[in-house]
Amino acid sequence: MKRGSVLLAALMLAAPAIAADPARIDLPAVIAANSRPFAYDGGSALTGPGAVFLEGATAEAQFVLLGEDHYWRETPLFAAALYRMLHGRHGFRHLVVEQDRYAMEDVLAPERRGDAVEIGRYVGRYPGSFEFGSDQDIELLALAGRLDKGPMAICGVEQAVGVPRYLEELIRIAPKPAVRAELEALLALARKLDGEPTYSVNFLIAPGMTERLERLRAAYGARPGSRADEMLLGLVRSSEIFGYYRRAEAGEPVGLYNNTVRETWLKRLFLRCYHRMAAGGKLPRAMFKFGANHMFHGKNPTQAFPIGNLAHEFAIANGREGYGVMIVPLAAGKGYGDTPPELRVMLPAEPPTVPTVIDLRPLRPLQRQLRVGLKDLEAVAFREIVHGFDAIVLLPGEAPATMKLSGLKPIG
Repeated sequence: MKRGSVLLAALMLAAPAIAADPARIDLPAVIAANSRPFAYDGGSALTGPGAVFLEGATAEAQFVLLGEDHYWRETPLFAAALYRMLHGRHGFRHLVVEQDRYAMEDVLAPERRGDAVEIGRYVGRYPGSFEFGSDQDIELLALAGRLDKGPMAICGVEQAVGVPRYLEELIRIAPKPAVRAELEALLALARKLDGEPTYSVNFLIAPGMTERLERLRAAYGARPGSRADEMLLGLVRSSEIFGYYRRAEAGEPVGLYNNTVRETWLKRLFLRCYHRMAAGGKLPRAMFKFGANHMFHGKNPTQAFPIGNLAHEFAIANGREGYGVMIVPLAAGKGYGDTPPELRVMLPAEPPTVPTVIDLRPLRPLQRQLRVGLKDLEAVAFREIVHGFDAIVLLPGEAPATMKLSGLKPIG
């Protein structure tokens, strides 16, 4: 049977349960009818009914948006297999990631492009530049660099995180001795505060750092929009964003404001990438891989309109659509474990033992029945998920990511 026929048959099997009298709907049966197993071989290929479904579901998508829980091993492997399929079947040529933009430039440099070992060495040299520098994330970056040879194969849109990498370049092109001296002093401080072999942002949240960086940017006097000015502005915004995180953790009610500032910065950097992606005249198609909070269509749980919402609406404006996938890791031996109630009501009765994709679109008309018994805040979160994503992917047997290629200390 052809792939399209398999998909049509699967959807027809789901239809009777959905069309039935609402008072007699068997919700577990509906969820089961819209759950499809699949497999992926070390990130090399997607196979099985779930793979057929994902191929069909993403055929008209301009953007596919993966919302993940960070620092797991299987999630980037699944992302790699999905990206390989999107590239081969649908012509996707761009990977958009929650990573530092200049670090992603460096990943695509000729001496390390597509080479996981060389990228790993670079991550070890600049650990602060890679918020996600696991072996599995490195393999994904290497894959993207091999699949497409263009300059925008990978687009990083995270706020600045690689402070030494930024300061070293700014020192080389500093316009005057006083500015160079301040940059060198900041570089020494950054190496001291973030000297451990792991990702950290102690420098960016140091007391008074935002103001100090603002003064540096003014003294540098770079032309607005130039590379130097973009680097300096990125450091200022990053210090502001991370500073608000720490203030929120201390109890100050600044969370929504901070999230809005960060999402605005992510959108700004993505749009800069997008214009370069579109320079050849073809409609760019890209896969995003971010924390789930950033990938919602509509308002996210922290009450901001995230970059994911922009991508969905942008695709609609281009006559296409976005397709959002929430990845739910199931740690080995723990089943559904701490899965929250608002998510649990959309999942199969028993935790699957193989990777499984659940189509959320047929569940939307049944949301009143699905959320019966949820508390008010849980019901709100349920509605955000069922409308904010198009599918859930369950990855059983998850384990922490490894860091052998970089030699860095694991995070989390």
